[in-house]
Amino acid sequence: MSDPAVHESFLVHRGLKYFKLALLIVVAAVVAYIWHRPLGAPNGGTWLGYTLGGLSAAIVLWLTWFGVRKRQYALGATRLKAWLSAHVYLGMALVVLTTLHTGFQVGWNIHTAAYALVLLTVASGIFGIYVYARYPRLMTANRAGLTLNGMMTQIAELDQEIRESSKHLPQEVSEALLRAAQETCIGGGIFRKLSGRDPACPTGKAQRLMETKYAETGIDDPNIGKVIALLVRKSNLLRRARRDVQIQAILRIWLFFHVPLAVGLLGTLCAHVLAVFFYW
Repeated sequence: MSDPAVHESFLVHRGLKYFKLALLIVVAAVVAYIWHRPLGAPNGGTWLGYTLGGLSAAIVLWLTWFGVRKRQYALGATRLKAWLSAHVYLGMALVVLTTLHTGFQVGWNIHTAAYALVLLTVASGIFGIYVYARYPRLMTANRAGLTLNGMMTQIAELDQEIRESSKHLPQEVSEALLRAAQETCIGGGIFRKLSGRDPACPTGKAQRLMETKYAETGIDDPNIGKVIALLVRKSNLLRRARRDVQIQAILRIWLFFHVPLAVGLLGTLCAHVLAVFFYW
């Protein structure tokens, strides 16, 4: 019997346990900020500012540790889901905590740079949540029970059938079909992967050539109709395979922003702390 917790979304893990924890922290911080009456304007140099700053720094370090922790597969899917749930909600709470820590005092300095990186890192993480909530379902629907390797295998089999059925076709058509078999590609550069399309696809050109060539004269040879039908099936598989590659690229591309931002945040956080304790 499967464990229902394994199929539970990380967003609602254990009855929104970590959402409630993050909400409690945020409410306590807001209440303390309203209650606090510092000398002068609120800022990070008051006892509450130091408290919120220390708590924010601890959360940043913990969230960064998650990037290492999640690769320890021995923890199990349920444990990793708990860490991810906490990562998401504490990361969102960090926006409120750091904002209150600044006392809404910003300027062109390392302190504001650290705050800005917090906001950017959390924003990229929220985009990652959207990606992982939306695209895995789209990938499953697009694959329809096949893997990308399975699609590639079927495409190769269709190419073989097309070659066998097109031996006696005109040279122009045979050459187009040969290019379709040899030069059709899936993937490529990052922009090609993200587009999910290949406007110059040799298979598409071969299909259009045959449909145009035999549209007026008709299809007397049954092999011609068979080749066109095979090209249509191949084009549909290519579209699905390119869509699969596109979704996989989208699932990864946000990390190229989130990870560098997180590393930059750690660096500016260290500079922020050193500036406060040694140069403030």
